[in-house]
Amino acid sequence: MLFAKIKSKLNVLLNEFDNFIDSHLNIALQITTELKNILSAPPSDILSAIIPASLTPALRQEIITALDKAVTTLNLAETCKQYTDLNEKLNCFIQQVKKMEPDLQEAVLQKVASLLTGILHGNSLKQYLYDLYTQTKFSTLKSEAK
Repeated sequence: MLFAKIKSKLNVLLNEFDNFIDSHLNIALQITTELKNILSAPPSDILSAIIPASLTPALRQEIITALDKAVTTLNLAETCKQYTDLNEKLNCFIQQVKKMEPDLQEAVLQKVASLLTGILHGNSLKQYLYDLYTQTKFSTLKSEAK
């Protein structure tokens, strides 16, 4: 019964999110999926590899700024702080994520998606709401893929 109430409240909460957040979350999940794909063989230009080409230049720039903030916020390793170029910073970030266990890699990438969604949405909500929504969407997509 408690689980049913929690599930019901989660569904209400998720329904209250507007399409704007959902579209930014979808973009964030696309980006983190591409980050996950390049963990095995990072290209020389990571930004071009992970940001969908179909986006407008303005949204692309917004994502580049958001990625920089998200990676800096996570601050996985002191070694990545030395880089000012985002491609170099992302490459360092990827190298640090590669050292982690697969479950932790997924958790870090989910957090990147959550941070990206919040930044792209102007952080008008509390971060835990972006985290919750990202986790729910990620879990749904993962179970649909099985």
